[in-house]
Amino acid sequence: RRIIMKKKDIISKVLATAKKLTDAAKSSGASKFVMLSSMGADDPSVSEDLHEYLKAKQNADEHLRSSGINYTIVRPGSLNNKDASGKIKLEEKFSEMGEISRADVARTLVAVLEDDVRSNQTFEILSGDTEINNAVKA
Repeated sequence: RRIIMKKKDIISKVLATAKKLTDAAKSSGASKFVMLSSMGADDPSVSEDLHEYLKAKQNADEHLRSSGINYTIVRPGSLNNKDASGKIKLEEKFSEMGEISRADVARTLVAVLEDDVRSNQTFEILSGDTEINNAVKA
């Protein structure tokens, strides 16, 4: 038996899961929650094709921000499968779109896990020239 879900249903489940994880982290006493979001989550209207997805990301980000738990929200540009360079560009908000490797996104997520690194901040990342650890601690 094959189950086919509509895109909107999948996005709804992703949002519900993100909210449940935030709530579970808070109730368990976690010291920090690191959220992988997406560029465009601050303004879902930037993409007609991804509007529902970006709206779900926006709602999940807002839920985390209002939860009271220490957080960092990382919003990468378009993901690619290139090897990690270990270098990124980091800004609160970029005026341009761009790409970044999944590997460099993963390294960035690990780099912000420490409680005092980018606490209660949301930022965007793209491939760049700054070492990840230097970028997140600047």
